[in-house]
Amino acid sequence: MKSVRIWDSEKANFSGFVDLEVSQGKILSIKPAGEKPNPEFLLPGFCDASVTLSANGQGGKTNLSELSKVFLGFLSAGFSHIESVGDPSLTSLQALMVKSKWNAPILSQSQKPHLYSELEVGEGTNYQSGLKANFDPKRNGHTPIFLKEKDNGGFSQTELFAKRKELEANGKLAIAYTFADKTSWEDALDTGFSVLFHPMPPGTNLYRTQKRDFFWAPLFGILYLQELKRNPSMGKEEEILWGTLSPYFGKVWKGNLSWELEPSEQDEFTPFSVYASQFRSERETHSNLLFASGTGHWGLFPGQAAVVEVRLWENLLQESGNIGEKPKLESKGFWDSIFGKRSEMILPTQKDVDSLPRVRRHIIQTLSEKTCQYLGADHGGRLRVGGPAHFSILTENPLKRASGIFPIESMVLGGKLVYTSKPTKEGTAK
Repeated sequence: MKSVRIWDSEKANFSGFVDLEVSQGKILSIKPAGEKPNPEFLLPGFCDASVTLSANGQGGKTNLSELSKVFLGFLSAGFSHIESVGDPSLTSLQALMVKSKWNAPILSQSQKPHLYSELEVGEGTNYQSGLKANFDPKRNGHTPIFLKEKDNGGFSQTELFAKRKELEANGKLAIAYTFADKTSWEDALDTGFSVLFHPMPPGTNLYRTQKRDFFWAPLFGILYLQELKRNPSMGKEEEILWGTLSPYFGKVWKGNLSWELEPSEQDEFTPFSVYASQFRSERETHSNLLFASGTGHWGLFPGQAAVVEVRLWENLLQESGNIGEKPKLESKGFWDSIFGKRSEMILPTQKDVDSLPRVRRHIIQTLSEKTCQYLGADHGGRLRVGGPAHFSILTENPLKRASGIFPIESMVLGGKLVYTSKPTKEGTAK
């Protein structure tokens, strides 16, 4: 590739103009090159720490015939690696992927999630009841522990602490999924869990409470979609926008969502703005973010789920400003200036144009280097000589363009073109 600009992870910015040569799936050389107008911009393959492949964004199950489209959805947003959580064993699926020669991201799977023993799990569930050390050597070392508050009851911290130590002694990483209820968060923090998923409830004080190193994947999109479902007119407007930022979603899934609340969803719920406010107040945690899209939950489809989550991050991070700084306040909202109409109900924001490139650099680093190293991705979320050629190609600088990081133009995985939005010849990526 001649006279392109590639992402420099050390500087968290794009390089000058370079020629990039790929051979046998790896980056053979990166050499300085002359400038040219309208260059292409290359980002390392992104990584997603929490997806569910067996569930689709319409609230049903994924059919075998849909899987090739599911994988292309991830590739269409620049994802080279994804981690499945909550699916049955994917061993047979991975064999089918090879046999069918599907274009697909590199797939890993966490250990079977553990539910706390007080929760009812039912016959035939994918979850393990209690905290039993049953490990599958074909899965990675990440071990999700689902802590969901029941009748305002807490959890045995002695048992949780013992489980964490047992997992660490066996080379596993205990990951607390806390479902945004305060008891779960407090018990996970008090027993030293280093990876937490789902939005933090008000009053958590994560950074000041948690003394160990930690990652935090908010999975904001799940709660945001729950609120959009209570405002279907705005949800339909958002769906149109998602189709613009994720053209593959617009082609395959847009228009398939039912915005009617089910009877079980009529109960009271916590508005998303509460979690957004908590995120803004916990600025110290922003440097500890890990990316997880929650693909498979209602309204969250491959690729489009990342668009939803990144938009929320960008909006909230820009409003919050740098760690330790007060946000700049202006009358017109960022949501208005970049995406048009905004929701006063969900995301009132202030405009800070100068912070936009800085925020996007932070998000790109989280999507690539930070999350990819957490997943153990072979490229480490970087573009380097001798490393795997996993990268997306963009025709505009994502730090500056109005639409943000998405959409991408093409995706290369292991030196092979696996997705492009451009017209293609038969037998190539679609």
